[in-house]
Amino acid sequence: MRIFFFLLLPLWLSAQSAAVADTAVLEEMVVDTLQETDLEADYDIEPRTPYTAPPVKPVAMREPKAADWDAASGEIDYSKDIPKPPKERKKRDFDNGASSVDWTRLTQGLGNILQVLAVLFALCVIAYGIYWMMQAPRNRVIARDGTEITLANLDEYIHETDLERYLREALIAANWPLAVRLYFLQAIKTLSEKETIVWSREKTNRDYLREMSHHHLGAQFRDITRHYERVWYGNQTLTSQEFKALEPKFKDFLNQI
Repeated sequence: MRIFFFLLLPLWLSAQSAAVADTAVLEEMVVDTLQETDLEADYDIEPRTPYTAPPVKPVAMREPKAADWDAASGEIDYSKDIPKPPKERKKRDFDNGASSVDWTRLTQGLGNILQVLAVLFALCVIAYGIYWMMQAPRNRVIARDGTEITLANLDEYIHETDLERYLREALIAANWPLAVRLYFLQAIKTLSEKETIVWSREKTNRDYLREMSHHHLGAQFRDITRHYERVWYGNQTLTSQEFKALEPKFKDFLNQI
């Protein structure tokens, strides 16, 4: 027990010394505070107030004299610095805006115009083709072998040609020799379609006469063949009266086939 007492004794002594030191410091702080209070009371120091600046006097505007202004400016023109009226300013802004071109819209608009022109051009070509076809001769016929059928080669394409149309045109034009030839070719065409004769490009009228020699219309066929050869190959002029006398013979033969 004594040993334990001797061990705690130093700790107790150090704690007592620390408390004494803290009490001395506290007393010194109280003394200093009282001294400062007494000093302010002795000298009667007033409390501090914020600083306020004196008021500024208004500045007087003085217009310069014209002579003094000219001398000071050195005849410099300041009119360019004067703002323009609102109307002129808007006009200038509009001009500046117009100078900036929207190339994207311009390109799209140009493309649309070109498309419309292409469509119109195609329509014009189609219309011209239709007009050209309507103005072409109605009796213009192309044979199966690609040859154009004309009056010069009718006897070679009698089965592919509208002989009636050619005959009507010949009668309207009063071309009597051609009308006689067309009547004869109609007779050959009809006989071939009825299988009375065998038509061929290489055959002559004499070949057809031999085929018709035993037919009941052989004599009539010989008669119209003789009239056709006399008019067409004989280069004889044929009047309208002479044609009117020959036409019934060809029509009667065609009706009897």
